Amino acid sequence: MRVAIIDDHSALIEMLSQVIDRIPGFKVIGSAKEAVSGLELCRREKPDIIVLDVVLPRVSGLSLLVDIKSISPESRILIFAGSVSPASVFGAMSAGVAGFLEKTCTLEEFRSALQAVASGRVYFDSQVSEIIKNIVSRNPVVQSACAKLTPREKTVLGFIANGMSSKEIATLMGVSIHTINNHRSNLMRKIGLHRVAQLTLHAARIGLVSENADDRSAAARSTR
Repeated sequence: MRVAIIDDHSALIEMLSQVIDRIPGFKVIGSAKEAVSGLELCRREKPDIIVLDVVLPRVSGLSLLVDIKSISPESRILIFAGSVSPASVFGAMSAGVAGFLEKTCTLEEFRSALQAVASGRVYFDSQVSEIIKNIVSRNPVVQSACAKLTPREKTVLGFIANGMSSKEIATLMGVSIHTINNHRSNLMRKIGLHRVAQLTLHAARIGLVSENADDRSAAARSTR
């Protein structure tokens, strides 16, 4: 996986580069410390993953998201922020980022987030997940959307929100991958979402994100 880092701190870029390059199958192919050079890097290299800070000189990382998506649409973006706020989380989620975690995390959690994003899953740390829930918990539209889902669809949505692949969900629920893909299609149609990250946001809205693998297994058994 080819990784680009956009952050205005040289020491952090150097540290993350060393961490990432030591992960089998990952390589840092470039870095930038401000918006213009960051966009040029993305345009030139089309990285698989972009590790992006939200605070950059003159232009915020969040304001770059639309441009990055335009010039390198296949790149998956992991926000790595010095601080987390409802505004930054909402902006990142609306843009369809694949992950968001705070710089106070451990290097082990950063590696986990990077590997989750690389495998096509999503990753939001506990603080970000809590902010997402708080942002939308009072939204009346949520109740309407939730009412459209069957118990089985709610279970599948919760698994997707926790970063599980269709194959993993199928194994856990004892059904075929084709069945799970049908559920995913129905979820997209019913709640009008088109990105996995947005699907995760909706799952957080209706309280389906679980931190406990045992809870996920119990939910799967209850819907068989």
